[in-house]
Amino acid sequence: MRGPIAAGVLAGLFVVLIALAGFVAFALGRPESIPSTVPSITPAPSSITAASTPPAASATPSSVPATATAASSPSPSITPSPSLTPSPAPVGLKVGDRAPALLLDQLGGGQIDTSAIVGQPIWIDFMATWCPSCRDELPAMEALDPQLADKMTVLIVDVGEDEDTVGTFLDSLNIDIPTGLDHDGAAQKTWGAYALPVHYWVTADGHIAAFLYGGADRQQFIDSIHTVLPDLVLSP
Repeated sequence: MRGPIAAGVLAGLFVVLIALAGFVAFALGRPESIPSTVPSITPAPSSITAASTPPAASATPSSVPATATAASSPSPSITPSPSLTPSPAPVGLKVGDRAPALLLDQLGGGQIDTSAIVGQPIWIDFMATWCPSCRDELPAMEALDPQLADKMTVLIVDVGEDEDTVGTFLDSLNIDIPTGLDHDGAAQKTWGAYALPVHYWVTADGHIAAFLYGGADRQQFIDSIHTVLPDLVLSP
């Protein structure tokens, strides 16, 4: 009896030793868990705004909104410099236009009414006493006036000045041409005569035949007179 029992005990002990050895071997061969030092990366949400996304180089230029404002477009703005002359054109009337009628107080008394001048061309000079070219041109007008006699009416229109100022100025130059006083500049505005002096030659039927800015000489006056009186002979 002892023989079989002892053999069974030894066999069981041998199995336990083998199991223990296998456990030890398994324990020694298992790698230790190493704590991760790499932070986890959370995927960015699919809806990324321009503020959270750093700019990236792109081969395709970004599209610019069509409704860009001055704040988003840094292009400098240009401010026009103030104009020293009135906004209308220096001469509002051009050749062929109908000449507006003039009804003005006349220097020395009475009135000038161009609608009453029938069958005769008119030479009208818009001027002012402060204008250097006016002073230079008026003597040439005065010298030509006698040669025109009853063939053409010559008129001066002073713009925006009082009667005493205009009278003193013309007397100093010995000018004896009928002069209308455009006190409030209404006639100047109607004719567009902003660049003083400016001369107009009006046909007998009331249309603009020629005009000249200031600084004209005697020959230019004669050439302009010939636009309404082509056969008139005048001394140069």
